[in-house]
Amino acid sequence: MKALALWENIEAHLDSSLEDWRSRVVSLGQVAAVEARAAGREWSDDETFKGLLMAVLSNNTDWSKIERVQSDLPKLFSEFSLKSYAELQAPEIGDRILPWFLDRKAGSMTLEKDLVNLIGSARQLTEHSRVHGTAESYFTSLVRNLDGDTKQAALCLGSRGKYKLPAFGVTLAAEALKNLGFDVAKPDRHLTRAVASFGLVAFRNWPDRSGRTPPKDSSATSYLAVMGAVQDIATVADMPVVLVDNAIWLLCAKSGLYLKNPELANLAREGGASRERAEAVSALIRTWVEKHDGGEQRETIDSLVKGLDRERLSARKLFPEELKGRSW
Repeated sequence: MKALALWENIEAHLDSSLEDWRSRVVSLGQVAAVEARAAGREWSDDETFKGLLMAVLSNNTDWSKIERVQSDLPKLFSEFSLKSYAELQAPEIGDRILPWFLDRKAGSMTLEKDLVNLIGSARQLTEHSRVHGTAESYFTSLVRNLDGDTKQAALCLGSRGKYKLPAFGVTLAAEALKNLGFDVAKPDRHLTRAVASFGLVAFRNWPDRSGRTPPKDSSATSYLAVMGAVQDIATVADMPVVLVDNAIWLLCAKSGLYLKNPELANLAREGGASRERAEAVSALIRTWVEKHDGGEQRETIDSLVKGLDRERLSARKLFPEELKGRSW
């Protein structure tokens, strides 16, 4: 199945099974961050630290648990001060911060270790800011040196080398980049099993394809393949990569539809489901136009068409004005 038809099936399935999915994607803030960076916005040191912190908090947990306590995080983390966190000592994590999360049932098995390692990242970025003027330039200069390839940037930040940040593997590095407005997919277990189930990336080591188990491959090659597959869908759909990434995440995650691998594979086999739906809506509208020529009915139809297109996050409209009278 072509990438565009697959995306249309993904949209159709989410529209019918998770009605608030678009608002949930918007609420994550990553689409807005990508748009802001594209428009020239810069991140302060504290905003940069917040992006990294939120990535770390997403590790090995149901994101809905973090969403429940999100409004209280600024107080816990000194308004996301990079300098303050860099000055923490490791025992403070176990004595003060970890219990806060555990009391609210928002912890994870790796949270203490991740937050301790994040101190090292904060110190590294604080020093970079002192020398280069901003912590953000740690990321912007890396992406620029890689000719804008955010996929390679995630590898550099999460693998061995001079750009490696403590607490960050490739998947969390990609999540941090998303939070900082870089348009890249997060090649975690959810996206990996999704693109594998869609047939977009072939994995040899995938013993259990019946449930929700992802392929067993964490190589740089597989990370790049997963990120590239999502980027390809986004390109043909004319949408931000982070939007497509989060839509697929909602198909797979516990806080979304939590589809099994065969259900994901079925999305890649259903031919043109969303296109058929759009054609049915178009046919209905044409029927209304034929039956009702009055101005009031025409205004109602025009309002409906504008509303349907306004709800789409894509620049591609279901009812483009230039095709009025031809395809709808």
